[in-house]
Amino acid sequence: MTLGSIYLGYLLYNSVMFQANTTVKMYDTDAAGILYFASQFRFAHEAFEELLQKEGYTFADFIEREPFLFVIVHAECDYVASLKVGDKIDVNAWISKIGNTSFEFSYHFFRNMELVGKAKTNHVTLDRVGRKKMEIPDKINVLLNKYADFSIEY
Repeated sequence: MTLGSIYLGYLLYNSVMFQANTTVKMYDTDAAGILYFASQFRFAHEAFEELLQKEGYTFADFIEREPFLFVIVHAECDYVASLKVGDKIDVNAWISKIGNTSFEFSYHFFRNMELVGKAKTNHVTLDRVGRKKMEIPDKINVLLNKYADFSIEY
């Protein structure tokens, strides 16, 4: 690790909009004991759920009560450094794009302030009954803008 990469990690780590914490578990790894790629998506989704809970929402609210749904239509992740069982991870999450009917969550994964992975999920808002695209409801747009930072690079 160079001084430049440490400084970049420090800047990214401290530009957090929302932060969740987790630990790499045995079931997150492959047979070699290294993080299984799909686990990054679990870490990202858990951070998304924690952010919603912090704002007073649960997934049950969206599934059972609201007239709209969010569906993930695209997801990507990148490894930067390997992780193993027991590693403590900070997941920094923010809204990186907001459109009329969709939004993008971005995530950076850190171990000891070192960037070790990245993920993005693109969500589209659908009308619950007709399953057609709809504009993001105003109350959700307010929530999204609270965590929006369009300046952080993926």
